[in-house]
Amino acid sequence: MDLAWVCATRNLPELNSSEESRILAHLQDVDRSVRRKANRPTAPARRLEGKLETFKRKRVSEDRTRDVPGDIAIQKLHHYLDSFGMERTNSQKMFHRAFLGATLAHIYGSNDFERHRTRILAQNDMEDPSFEVLVVTPRRWGKTTSVAMFVAALLLAVPDMWVSVFSTGQRASSSLLEQVCKMVCHVPQGSTRILRRNQEQVFIRGDSPADVRRMYSYPSSVQADNGKALPATTRDGDRRSAYGSVLDRFEWLSARDRGECRPGDIGTF
Repeated sequence: MDLAWVCATRNLPELNSSEESRILAHLQDVDRSVRRKANRPTAPARRLEGKLETFKRKRVSEDRTRDVPGDIAIQKLHHYLDSFGMERTNSQKMFHRAFLGATLAHIYGSNDFERHRTRILAQNDMEDPSFEVLVVTPRRWGKTTSVAMFVAALLLAVPDMWVSVFSTGQRASSSLLEQVCKMVCHVPQGSTRILRRNQEQVFIRGDSPADVRRMYSYPSSVQADNGKALPATTRDGDRRSAYGSVLDRFEWLSARDRGECRPGDIGTF
């Protein structure tokens, strides 16, 4: 609203520029004060927030006196991540932090994780971790090495851990498994802990005879039935190899279940 117009309609003396600026500044201060009071929580809300924070701090302090097996596993995990003879980059540390958040429930077990969730998240400086992690970087950025380091640390630190890794092909699958085994062998007495190893799996001895930790590294290309190449044709007439990807098979099976699959689409799996 124009102050000059207000003064004219109410027969008030006209204001010079300095007085007008002073009054406008005062009105703006009043407006800000009103907005702050409107956004300020009420006394009951402030008391409730205070009680909630007190409860959280008390819960965290009480939980810290109760060690669970997952706490020891987390300590070992951080130790092993820095024990593979290579210095982690900042990006790799960020990847590992995201991987840790996604695997906390598996490391602690669902019961212990839900019972001590507040303390576990506070202890690991996390608020709401995601249980799915997607990493997209340029080539030669250390993604495969980061995954190999974290998998090796999981196998060495967490009892009864099972890890399944799906790679884009046989070469990538074997390379990742080889990196994991090298990192396991790099730690003291790591080579003696490998119980079984082939192109797609490695078994690691744990702290007890019943504690066997497993890693399975699968290629995404799987041979067709009976080891024979089954010719497959797309709707465009392109020939496909018998080593169709897992995604192709999933799409074909989904289409078959929906009744949308036609003869000769992808072949019979």
